[in-house]
Amino acid sequence: MNSSFQETPEWSDILSGRDWSSTPLGPPEKWPEDLRKTVVLILESIQGRIEERATELAAANASLVQEAAERLRIESRLQHFVEGVVDYALFMLDPNGIVTNWNTGAQRIKGYAASEIIGRHFERFYTPEDRAAGVPARALQTAIREGKFEAEGLRVRKDGTTFWANVVINPIRDDKGELLGFAKITRDVTERHRAQEALQRTQEQLAQAQKMEGIGQLTGGVAHDFNNLLTVIIGNLESIRRTLGTTPLDHERLGRSIDHAMRGAERAASLTQRLLAFSRRQPLDPKPVNVGRLVAGMSELLRRTLGEQVAIETVLAGGLWPVLVDPNQLEVSILNLAVNARDAMPGGGKLTIETANAHLDEAYARAQTEVVPGQYVVLAISDTGVGMSREVQARAFEPFYTTKDIGQGTGLGLSQVYGFVKQSGGHVKLYSEEGYGTTVKLYLPRLMAEQDVLVEPEQVHHTPRSRNGETILVVEDDEDVRAHSTGILRELGYDVLEAATAAAGLQLLHGHPEIRLMFTDVGLPGGMNGRQLADHARSIRPDLKVLFTTGYARNAIVHEGRLDPGVSLLTKPFTFSDLARKLGDMLDEASAPPRVLLVEDDAMRQMAVAEQVKELGYRVEVAGSAAEAISKVRLMADDIALAIIDISPPGRGGDALLSELRALNAHLPVVFTSPDSGSLPRRFAADPFVVLVRKPYTGKDLKSAIDRLRMA
Repeated sequence: MNSSFQETPEWSDILSGRDWSSTPLGPPEKWPEDLRKTVVLILESIQGRIEERATELAAANASLVQEAAERLRIESRLQHFVEGVVDYALFMLDPNGIVTNWNTGAQRIKGYAASEIIGRHFERFYTPEDRAAGVPARALQTAIREGKFEAEGLRVRKDGTTFWANVVINPIRDDKGELLGFAKITRDVTERHRAQEALQRTQEQLAQAQKMEGIGQLTGGVAHDFNNLLTVIIGNLESIRRTLGTTPLDHERLGRSIDHAMRGAERAASLTQRLLAFSRRQPLDPKPVNVGRLVAGMSELLRRTLGEQVAIETVLAGGLWPVLVDPNQLEVSILNLAVNARDAMPGGGKLTIETANAHLDEAYARAQTEVVPGQYVVLAISDTGVGMSREVQARAFEPFYTTKDIGQGTGLGLSQVYGFVKQSGGHVKLYSEEGYGTTVKLYLPRLMAEQDVLVEPEQVHHTPRSRNGETILVVEDDEDVRAHSTGILRELGYDVLEAATAAAGLQLLHGHPEIRLMFTDVGLPGGMNGRQLADHARSIRPDLKVLFTTGYARNAIVHEGRLDPGVSLLTKPFTFSDLARKLGDMLDEASAPPRVLLVEDDAMRQMAVAEQVKELGYRVEVAGSAAEAISKVRLMADDIALAIIDISPPGRGGDALLSELRALNAHLPVVFTSPDSGSLPRRFAADPFVVLVRKPYTGKDLKSAIDRLRMA
């Protein structure tokens, strides 16, 4: 640093350029040497700092210039890239959906030049229907909420034509998370969509062709079998007619012709039932069944059917869960499988029937068709016969497919088994190896009830007749069927009224209070079917018994393959003894005392209350838990006249139980029992069909509560 003021002209210039006259120091030339040196030092320090800062600013400015240049270069490349994309419409929207930029692909796909669309709302790309429904706004809201919106749909070009578009919208935010706008990508996928539609049409046409081929095979098989059966029936009826014209009457020939005609008719009825079973349209009447006991009860029947050449072995597991199936149809299925096994062992062999509890997990269920994971009872029927090839196994459950000789089988046995099990919610699995035999496993869903009940098919060896000449109303539109039905009823000793339509049947009900039972077809003309007729009839006569008949399981009384609760059905064709037994059962039941369901878990209390109810003239059904009560109401439905329920049954609250019971029986009267007089669930407090009895109570208290309900 220069120590002399005179030797630093730049500072001299600076100092001398200022007017110092007003300062106490005076002009610089008059300052003391030390002061001048100090001022110079300060000024030089300031100058050095200024020069350093200037250098820093220059370097920083150069860096900024370089970054700006690089950013411009990148933006230029990105702009060229965006402009070069012609297969995608790439553009930006502001937060309100206004288009802010536009690429070449957008112009090619949508038809707008940038000058025509920038500053306009993007909703113009949507159809009028989508705009009216608020689709564009919802798309932006979804993108904001979920971080992305993606969809396919029709979009509109500038010229008004539409195309199928794949659209993706992403929100753009700054470093603080504030929404800046949206990036939108649109792709024209019209050709792909057309290709998919064409493929779908082709698949549908193929499926329709396969369906028609299947229907053709089914129709041909039905026609073949029914023509054979009709030949037997018609031929023997003609023989009967010729025999009746001869003198003297050949009773032996007449009886033989009648027997042959009846066998043909029975085979035709069996064929029809098998067809219904395969199509899952037969009306099942499921009941709680112990499969082990049912199999044990069939042992004698199986031995007589299969003959001495087939050894039968049963391996029945203990502690078998109950299942809810139609016991008659299960017996038919077992018999079908056993007969198939016998035919596969022409030289004799061994038939093994096994039962066990099983669990089908989710992994197994996913690999099968129409299988729900859960607990099942498995019934396995195995033979030591010739087995099946892979080709035969693949078609084994098809209707009318058989490897037997002509006249040796209809090909409906396995298809009937398959249809019945599937209709019951179960699963069928076939295992076979040529030369080593076959195993068919039936998986039947476990009945989740606490009581193991076996309901065996009733064995009736007599034909019950009318005891008191009860009056029965027959409603049937087919004149021949009506004549057949009324003829049987009169022969059984019943008084009969008949009607061809539901309206005529209702008129007879109004005018004849002595009618005890109505026997009606489900399908009736005139706008009112049999179920609707029954509902009207019971609104007039709540105590009226109704027996339905039909040749086909219709939705009026069958839902999900099962008879509605409380429905009694006699399927066509029916015999003299079939109708007689059904009527006898229903009318005997009608004369029995009303049935009361008692829900009580305490054993001692259960016994005491059951005796009180019996003394009041009722039959008693006991349930120790909510689950058991639900199961009994599901099975007995309208047969239960009243329920007595502990306010807190095991398994769930009394109000929850009542809600489930009411779903099965909408007007079920209920007596709640509780030690607390104020414990009646609030939601049922105003229900006229619910009464609370406080514990402990007497038979008189119970009678009073029941009388109140019966008067409600």
